[in-house]
Amino acid sequence: MGEVFDAVRLEWEVLRPDVAHGVYGKTLLADGIKLVLTRVAVGGKFEVHRDSYSHLFYFLSGEGLVWVEGKQFKIMPGLVVRVTTGESHAYENTGNQDLMLISANLPTH
Repeated sequence: MGEVFDAVRLEWEVLRPDVAHGVYGKTLLADGIKLVLTRVAVGGKFEVHRDSYSHLFYFLSGEGLVWVEGKQFKIMPGLVVRVTTGESHAYENTGNQDLMLISANLPTH
């Protein structure tokens, strides 16, 4: 059965303190594919790391930089980044307001 909920009412949770600081999330879906509304505070970032699953990042607002396999790209609203399983990746907020994105963790088949 479907579900309807107000994401504004969800609590922000600290994400991956082992490789990130200033990064918070609200899990929207956690059934096979995990979707997280992600907020990166000013100066916050995910350090370079690798995961055993793929990602899709869709940036909603704010400014920053994202790296995939050592290549750097400027973050702007509407940017989509696909990260394949095992690829090094990172992102950081370089702006003066929160950086917002939808992060999808995709299982490896």
